[in-house]
Amino acid sequence: MLSNPDSIRYACVSQGTTIVAEFNSENADLAALAAKCLEKVPQNHEIFSHTVRGKSYTFLIDDSHVYFAIYIHTMEKSEGIAFLRKVMEAYKEIAASEGVDDDLKKISSHCFQGVFSPIFHRLLASTEHIEPPLTPSERHRHNRSGSLDSIEKRTGSVPLLGGDYAIMLKKKKRRMSMDIIGKGIDEKKVDVSDDSVILQRNIGLLDPGLKAKKVWKKHVWIVLSMDLIICSILFGVWLWICRGLQCMNQSL
Repeated sequence: MLSNPDSIRYACVSQGTTIVAEFNSENADLAALAAKCLEKVPQNHEIFSHTVRGKSYTFLIDDSHVYFAIYIHTMEKSEGIAFLRKVMEAYKEIAASEGVDDDLKKISSHCFQGVFSPIFHRLLASTEHIEPPLTPSERHRHNRSGSLDSIEKRTGSVPLLGGDYAIMLKKKKRRMSMDIIGKGIDEKKVDVSDDSVILQRNIGLLDPGLKAKKVWKKHVWIVLSMDLIICSILFGVWLWICRGLQCMNQSL
């Protein structure tokens, strides 16, 4: 169910630019705006949505069919897309029943208006929960859980073979699962302990070298500092004895 059905102001189904059915809660100006939007359907898109001036314009494109809606921007885009998917499903059922899904020559402007108008109102007033479209990751988890459910359903038919046999299988299955869990825990413990042993061993091997390197650097800096101080003192004594650069001038 839509959180606020009144948010949808316009919706339509079109074959190319030909509108075969539409819902309009405002006026003819909105229908004219929708017709202009359908003339510029985004290429190479399955879903396209754009929001401007407080309204969202959403396209759901399926081959030559376009399902289009205009709704207030406060409504979630996922709700709008989910609504259009419901419209698409309903239209495909009607088109198949009328035999026009493959015969485009039978398509004309508003040819399904009478049949589809109640469907628009039913979808907008429906108490059925409209699920938003699944993301790729959610779809993957859904498919995986579905496969697990099917496995559970198949194993659920085992009791028909006999009560003792079913109990034995359940115990075996429980024991196998506990063994797998226990094995995984043991592997994790071994991995952690091995890593810690290797890490401690490496630290123990590296510590003496690091300490020796630091001591050597400190010693070198002390020697260089002392040499610099001695050279500075000798240079100062030489300048004092020669009274500046007079010795050099006399030698020249």
